[in-house]
Amino acid sequence: MKMASRCRVDIPMYSNDCLRAMNEMRGKSQLCDVVLCVDQCEFPAHRIVLAGASRYLQAMFTNGMLESGKTKIDLGGIDPQTMASLLEFVYTGSVELTTANVQQLYAGASMLHLTSLTKSCSNFLEAHIDYTNCIGIRAFADLYSCSSLECFAFKYICEHFLEVVQSDEFLELSKDSLVDLLKCNLLQVYSEDEIFNAVELWITHCYEQRKLCASDVLQHVRLPLISLEFLETRVVPASFVKNDSKCQMLLATALNDHKSNLPPYMFLPRTQPHTLYTVGGRNSNSCQLPSLEQFDVATNKWLTLEPMTCARTAVGACAFNGCLYVIGGECANGTSTAHGDTTYKKTVEVYHPREKTWHTAADLTIPRSFISAVSFDGYVYALGGEDRLCSYSFVEKYDPVGDFWVQVQSMKRRRSGAGAAVCNGLLYVAGGYDRGIHADRASVECYDPKLDQWTFVTELEKARSGLGLVSLNGCIYAVGGRNRSTDSYFDLVERYNTHTHHWSPVAPMNSPRAWAAIVVYKENIFAIGGFDGANRLNTVEMYDAVKNVWMNVEGLNVSRAGCGAAVL
Repeated sequence: MKMASRCRVDIPMYSNDCLRAMNEMRGKSQLCDVVLCVDQCEFPAHRIVLAGASRYLQAMFTNGMLESGKTKIDLGGIDPQTMASLLEFVYTGSVELTTANVQQLYAGASMLHLTSLTKSCSNFLEAHIDYTNCIGIRAFADLYSCSSLECFAFKYICEHFLEVVQSDEFLELSKDSLVDLLKCNLLQVYSEDEIFNAVELWITHCYEQRKLCASDVLQHVRLPLISLEFLETRVVPASFVKNDSKCQMLLATALNDHKSNLPPYMFLPRTQPHTLYTVGGRNSNSCQLPSLEQFDVATNKWLTLEPMTCARTAVGACAFNGCLYVIGGECANGTSTAHGDTTYKKTVEVYHPREKTWHTAADLTIPRSFISAVSFDGYVYALGGEDRLCSYSFVEKYDPVGDFWVQVQSMKRRRSGAGAAVCNGLLYVAGGYDRGIHADRASVECYDPKLDQWTFVTELEKARSGLGLVSLNGCIYAVGGRNRSTDSYFDLVERYNTHTHHWSPVAPMNSPRAWAAIVVYKENIFAIGGFDGANRLNTVEMYDAVKNVWMNVEGLNVSRAGCGAAVL
């Protein structure tokens, strides 16, 4: 028998085994060629391992610095316990994070340029943020220039402002930090009265000192938004207002504004509305798109924003932790649209609306397109999908703390281009296409994360893929789609009652759509773009569930099918 003359052997755990052996030798001080000294504690180690993990130490050992010739190196700014944990991570890729050690580990990892550890620490802090520590976490993030964590903490403060003002951290805010908060349009409050109450609480906490800067703070309270009754009964008699001439001037202006009956649009509301985004897809020229569009409520127009780094269609997309996650998808190589020339993506891009920037998250386990994506139970779920060979029943979820994907129980059926939605604490997936049997599905499955178990529920009336699934007012809506065997494109919309387990038709869309982005925005269902069997669409329509009617709204700047959408 003729044998191949060469082959490559890959041993998946080989490098891990090598590092494990080196770590054991480190514990025994075997073959160590450097000692890290921290607060009179010594840590023997191997230069090659340290240099491979830390660019900071690599530069120290290789760029002719004074330390490159020393066997003992003093490292300041790190305590011994943290140093021990950092070395454990360098040699094993594993370390225990706790609320007690995470900030010290972040600081040490930042100093040594251990970027994967700083990211894990940042994710841990995000996962453990609450109203008692969010201000401190934001200050910590600002100190170490961690913009993503700083933005996350600031968003949390805004969304939980009424709880945050009851914390000790709020009372200890500096004047400038408080003013920074008061300037924000995103503070979630019932009325501007709550903002005044917060300012009064802060000033009263250290009254003799803070009364001197009362006007600097009060000028950022939108007094014209406060009712006349509240102004007269609460603001006028407040001691820090009565005893400060500048505060008196601010109050007088507000009272005059009320008496002049200025129209409502003269007063800017503090809380801004949620915003609708759509991303990716394939346009009318069959080109994949990297572009991102945002619906501007003020102008009723779609705005083009910063594009993704990679053009892709057939994406999964969802909102998670205030960001837009774009997951998987596909793109054709060159100008070809044939399946054989398609690249299936496993990359994940994340859009931060406040910073208007994109960054990457951990890759999927398996590259695939036509994934169904939802945020659920503190994770992002990626369900099913397809590649060149088959459709998948595979399900994985993204852990934001560790920045990794982990597999959960697979669906009972293989599905690509299925719809997925969360309703009443359960995850539903409906329809989809199975490449293995060349058939669209009508079956619907329900996932319980507590049991890690899928069960079948009532099937759709029509088997289809390329549909959207959303939850609204305790019901599930299956919108549009396509059946390959009949080459039919549907304007059909079905509603599922989770109590009676029954599907019933509601008003059809104005246009058939498959591979449209379907989302709930302002208590209405939006169908964005898609393919009607002849054209990729830039049209958008909105379903009013109360009136049971679809209405056309402002269209996209470009046609899109296979796009994703989310509300942030």
